[in-house]
Amino acid sequence: MVDQLRRSTRLMEVLAAIVLGLGLWWLHSLSPSLTAVPVVSHPIVVLDPGHGGRDPGALSRSGLMEKHVNLAIAHAVARFLRANGVTVYLTRMKDQGPSSFHQYSVQQDLIARSRFAEKFSATVFVTIHSNWEPSHSARGPIVYYDAGSPSSAQLAAEVAKALVPLLGYDRPTRPIRQLVLQQVTMPAINVEVGFLSHSHDAALLATSHYQINLASAITHGILSYLRSRGWLH
Repeated sequence: MVDQLRRSTRLMEVLAAIVLGLGLWWLHSLSPSLTAVPVVSHPIVVLDPGHGGRDPGALSRSGLMEKHVNLAIAHAVARFLRANGVTVYLTRMKDQGPSSFHQYSVQQDLIARSRFAEKFSATVFVTIHSNWEPSHSARGPIVYYDAGSPSSAQLAAEVAKALVPLLGYDRPTRPIRQLVLQQVTMPAINVEVGFLSHSHDAALLATSHYQINLASAITHGILSYLRSRGWLH
């Protein structure tokens, strides 16, 4: 009788070990699908006001600095996006560059901006600049996108479309190869908000009213893209 009980106990222990092993194997087999779930469940936009600090960017004839225009518009876009439930980070919050290197270089500055976007796992990356060209004839915003990214092209198209009511005409987006756009893994665009080399553009960009209108249009385009990709309802 004792031997029979011992055999029964041993059998139960073996069965329990088998069940435990099967359970562990089942959990392990699920691990790839579990780790494939995105960590970020809401959209994050990284805005990059171009230049800053020792780098003023373009300069209008009246002395308007690109770095100030870019920052003002980026702050306005950030406010509008946050009002729509989007998490926003800026590569710089004031008149300074994002690079932590003591000796400034354009390449290090651009890499610091792209690393910032990667650090926060941005859904999209939008760098904001003001244009300049020597003939002083070109004017109006242009939206550039990372040439090797179809999703960047779609984001650029949405922002360009949103700018049409403000401009009164449709300016096609343009593919470009820029280091700051190429260094990120998310959809990335460069919104050149106007030409500081053009007297009329420069006069408009100096006013908070026009800056707000530009920011509103850029925001609308970003939101349209996020909704088209299912990030927002």
